[in-house]
Amino acid sequence: MLRRGADVQVIAQADVSLRSFIELEGADVQLVPDADAALSALKRTLPADLLVADRPDLTQADSEAHYGAGAGRVVLLASSRIGHYSSDLAIVDDPVLTETDPPLARRIEVGAHLHMVRPEVLALRPVAPVVLEAGKTSKLLIALSGSDPGGLTESLLAALHRDINARGLPVHLSAVIGAGWEAQRRTNLLELVDEAIEIIDQPASLAGAIAATDAVVTLGGRTTYEAFALGRPALCVPWDTTADYVFALDRQNLALAVDSSPETAAQAILAALDSPADINARAARAFDIVGAEAADRVAALCLEELL
Repeated sequence: MLRRGADVQVIAQADVSLRSFIELEGADVQLVPDADAALSALKRTLPADLLVADRPDLTQADSEAHYGAGAGRVVLLASSRIGHYSSDLAIVDDPVLTETDPPLARRIEVGAHLHMVRPEVLALRPVAPVVLEAGKTSKLLIALSGSDPGGLTESLLAALHRDINARGLPVHLSAVIGAGWEAQRRTNLLELVDEAIEIIDQPASLAGAIAATDAVVTLGGRTTYEAFALGRPALCVPWDTTADYVFALDRQNLALAVDSSPETAAQAILAALDSPADINARAARAFDIVGAEAADRVAALCLEELL
C-alpha cells in the first residue's frame, strides 16, 4: 500500500514486545492492549478513505459504527465470517468460502492466490519447487499446527514409522512440537519416540524446518501455504474444521488430501512419496500461485477506486 502511494495508519492489538515485528518504515503504527482499546483507537482515527479490518469478532453494529464515523470504503480481510459485518469488499485468502450465512459484503474475492506469506518465509523461497524422485530418500515433516488440536501427531508418527520400517522405505521422518503443546504431552513424546525420528521442538523458524525437508504433512492451514511458497509438496489431513479447506485445496490440485484416520493417512502419504509424480505436479502449481505477489494483489483490491 505504501508503494502505491497510500498514507497508512496501523492499529494492532499486540504486546509492546512485538513492536519490532509490526512496525514498518513509512507507516504510523499504534499498539493497543485489548479489543476494546483497538476499537476505540480505530474510532478516533476515523474518518478515513479506507478502513481495512481483520478482526474475526466484528459485528454488523461495528460496521454501522465504522461507516457512521467516516470510513469511506471498508475491506474485511482474511475472514470467513463475512455474514456478520457489512463491507464493500471481503477478501478471503483460502481456497473456498465456507461460511453458510448470507454474505453482507458487496463484493467477495476468494482464493489461495490472495494468501499473503510472511517476508521471512519468502526470504527462503527457492528458484524452483522441489522435485521428488521415486526410490530416492525423502525427508518428510509432520507439522500439524502449533497446537495440533486433533492430537494426531503421535498416532500419525507411529503409523508412518511402523510402515517405513516394515517396508524398508527410504523416508526420513521428522515432526514439529508446537508452542501450544502441553508440557506433559511434549515430555511423553520425547521419551517414547524412536531415535530414528527427528523431533523439532518449538522451532524458531518453522519456515526453516520446511525448507530443510522435501514434503510436509499439515492440517490445511497457514503451514500449508508456507509449504506452497517454499515449493514443498503438501499432504493434508482433513481434521474436523479443516476438512472443507483441505478438500478444496485438493480439488484445485494444490495439496493432496489424505484420510483423517492416521493409519489410512500414513499409507496414502507413503504411496504418494513412492510415486511422486502427482504431488510434484501439485507442488509446482501451488508454487506458481502462492508467492510474493499476493500482498500486491490484496493491496490493489483494497485501494481500487481510491488511487
